[in-house]
Amino acid sequence: MPRISLPLRLAAAIVATALTLAGCSRVGIAYNTGDFLVTAYAKDYLDLEQGQLQRWEPLLDAELSRHRAEELPYLAAYFDQILAASEAGFDTRNMDCLTGQFRDIYRRQARFAVNLAAPLLAELTPAQIERLDQRFREEAAEDRAEIAGRSTAREKEKRARRYVKSIEDWTGPLSAEQRAIVAEVTGRMPDTQASLVDYRTAKREKLIALIRNKAAEPQIEQFLADWLVDFDDLPPELDQGGRELGERIDELFVNLGRTFDASQRDRLNKRLRSLRDDFMQLQKQPRMAPMTC
Repeated sequence: MPRISLPLRLAAAIVATALTLAGCSRVGIAYNTGDFLVTAYAKDYLDLEQGQLQRWEPLLDAELSRHRAEELPYLAAYFDQILAASEAGFDTRNMDCLTGQFRDIYRRQARFAVNLAAPLLAELTPAQIERLDQRFREEAAEDRAEIAGRSTAREKEKRARRYVKSIEDWTGPLSAEQRAIVAEVTGRMPDTQASLVDYRTAKREKLIALIRNKAAEPQIEQFLADWLVDFDDLPPELDQGGRELGERIDELFVNLGRTFDASQRDRLNKRLRSLRDDFMQLQKQPRMAPMTC
């Protein structure tokens, strides 16, 4: 699967890890060690020097504090909304609502990542820029080689297996009928991987050019925000593919949700409730942000 963009990996070290865990202690460990995880990742990926890290750490501390105060209420509220939809039964109306809310959650996390990445990118040395450029080129070549060697039928099978595994983490084992639903719906998901790699490669090339030309931090930040937060120049095929993917995911939730037995639904709801409560408990002044469709 083609890689996500560099800035989002910084946020992923905190947020995405937490979203895949259940249980307060595990989520708490993932979130409360976020400064270590993000620093280690940034140091490794950008080959940062100690002085660069030391200058960046006050910003990281400030952003993590802001994230705890401003973003955790949205994450808590989002899981509360999913729980309410699950308890009522997933349908077209509540899935449309959840999909829209997920886009908002994504943009908020992407903004967090951009705030962290822009200062680091703005002060990379020429040698670090060359290594980053080389890393980007190698990753693009690997992704294109992977895409060229794929079989459509095999890719659909792999995608279905990935979805089954992910769903079973939340519900427990799926029945043969449920696995068939997953295979059928995911088999109709759009394949935009080649276009995505081309688009991301072009954006990375522009980013490298900006950095080489010693662009100021605000200019780099704006470039990243336009790209990763606002999708200002997303190609039509990727925009359409994203919409179709959202439709298939909505369909999967609705169709699969109708087949959940009591044990599966109880396990799903217990985990959703646990994550909502975890994100509440991680706040100094617990609250859920208002979220409306």
